[in-house]
Amino acid sequence: MLAPLLEHAEAADHKILYLVRTHSQEVQILHEARTIAHRLERPFLAVGLQGRARRCFLLENVAEVKGATAEEHGKLCADRKRTTERAMQGEAPLAPPPELPEGGEIDLTDLDGCPYYARVLQADLDGLTERFSAKLPAPHEFEAFCREENLCAYELSKKLVPRARIITAPYAFFFHPHIRRSLFQWMGVGPERLDLVIDEAHNLPNHLRDLATVALPQESVRRARAEVAERGDFQLPDGPSASRFLDLVGAAVEELIHALAREDDAVLPPSVFEDALLTALGGTTHRLDTWLGALATWGENLKEERRRERRLPRSWVHTVALTLLSWPQLEPPTYVKVATRLPRPALEAFALDAAGPARPILDAHLSVHLSGTLAPLEEYRDSLGLGTSARLLDVPSHFPPENRRFLYDASVTTRYEELRQDPHLVARLADRLVEVLQSLPVKTAVFFPSFDLMQRVLEAGLQSQLPGNVFIEYSKVPMGDLWRSIEGWKKDPEGTILLGVAGGRLSEGIDYPDEELEAVVLVGIPYPRPTAKREALRRYLDETTGHGWEYTVEAPAQRAILQACGRMIRSENDRGIAIILDRRALAFAKSLPGLAPVDRLGSVTHAFYGRRARWSPTASRSPGGAGAPDGPAPGQNR
Repeated sequence: MLAPLLEHAEAADHKILYLVRTHSQEVQILHEARTIAHRLERPFLAVGLQGRARRCFLLENVAEVKGATAEEHGKLCADRKRTTERAMQGEAPLAPPPELPEGGEIDLTDLDGCPYYARVLQADLDGLTERFSAKLPAPHEFEAFCREENLCAYELSKKLVPRARIITAPYAFFFHPHIRRSLFQWMGVGPERLDLVIDEAHNLPNHLRDLATVALPQESVRRARAEVAERGDFQLPDGPSASRFLDLVGAAVEELIHALAREDDAVLPPSVFEDALLTALGGTTHRLDTWLGALATWGENLKEERRRERRLPRSWVHTVALTLLSWPQLEPPTYVKVATRLPRPALEAFALDAAGPARPILDAHLSVHLSGTLAPLEEYRDSLGLGTSARLLDVPSHFPPENRRFLYDASVTTRYEELRQDPHLVARLADRLVEVLQSLPVKTAVFFPSFDLMQRVLEAGLQSQLPGNVFIEYSKVPMGDLWRSIEGWKKDPEGTILLGVAGGRLSEGIDYPDEELEAVVLVGIPYPRPTAKREALRRYLDETTGHGWEYTVEAPAQRAILQACGRMIRSENDRGIAIILDRRALAFAKSLPGLAPVDRLGSVTHAFYGRRARWSPTASRSPGGAGAPDGPAPGQNR
């Protein structure tokens, strides 16, 4: 797809903006661009953008900056850039100070100016353009070069963008309004000269809803209260003290979460939060807005004061005040207000409409939306408001169909009602999964509908019977650590089984080519967890499209299945078997070509894999005729 789009962009003097969700996808696109350039024997520049937090060498060891927002980091960067430019104009160029440590933490107030930015201002952009056009480095290669040359990777990539034909970037660079304005300035073109590509586009509607959602976490109110205590309390105009006001806000938030959100979340009754605040404060809506305005001003002044002190320009009071000021405007039908317990206790105005944040897509000269699991295409088009004139193209896989088998086991299920009613069902799932794994003597990924069910199955007998070196995904592991660990498992000849969650980080966005993965087992159907927000979204889509259930329940489950199964087939030479342990798999038969019941699984896998087997347990007959062998000795879990 990129090759013909590049031909069009060059002829029309357009730029291609290729939006990705993950770092690994950006690497893949730049590798593809490198292959195209080699075949064309004609150099062109492709630049991969990343956020400041990833590419700032100066502040990477500053503890205070860890967790900073893009706005906060941007202000720190702007101040140091101005200092650097003044130094350059005074013919006093900065050099990278030798005292900056490779590791450990340093104090933000010790840093003045930026030697890495100074090197960018001194750089030979023509020479670097020629170099990078010839090599088309992946992001990590670009960053390694910049680190070696003491260049700011973030600022250098911005300088190169006007010269680039292809720019890759995370979704936020285009869909966050402030960043999008900056991006067009960097590129030097308007949307009419932009050819937009959205990779893994099935993620975009939820990404846009999250982007538009406004949250008031309990933790933010607590930090705002601590901020006032640290800096000194003050009186609001004709009202309570700031500390008293924030105490009442915190109490109202906590009470609503405790009273309503008995599970994940619950819909707030209309105006219940506003009414609780006004009752507790004994004021009017006008007075409440006045007090919030005073808090916002105090917070803005604190941010500027901290900025002058060379500290992170942050104020929790400012954040809370702005959230509360916007709260009354976030109303139905495009928002639903909820109290949430997970992933953090908060009140949220959850955005139901993805079409509003997606509107800039329509300004581009053209847009191409790609995903191997974008179907149902009508759901995607309708959710983003792309209009009936949008062309829908379902391209069949060009990989040999005989290289992939889809099987299902009707003897088990993860249906919630049955799991709740039958206390022995989880143990039977564990036993059946062991039997299936013993018939798959290749590297195998097992994906569960949730971390909770995975843990229950492990404790019900799976843990003690896992063979070889097993990798288990945990929900709170940082992405960088997870990436390094999974790469090690993929290359480990002793690695046998990977356990993760369908729709999670290991089942989407990571490739397992060749013999890195040759089988996938789905333990159940990954229907999305029923929550108040999902039910509100279903009703909203019922009203706007007439397909609420299909779009909020069936389509996400179908995509999660196809994404998980697709991990093992990444080229025309890859082979694999996908097995779904759930009788409800038949509901997705149209999306799973040749879906058939499990029958004599041992014989099927032996014929399918042949000598490609990684380990060979002793054969035995399993219950149900699957032909599963006995398992090997338990291996090490990590």
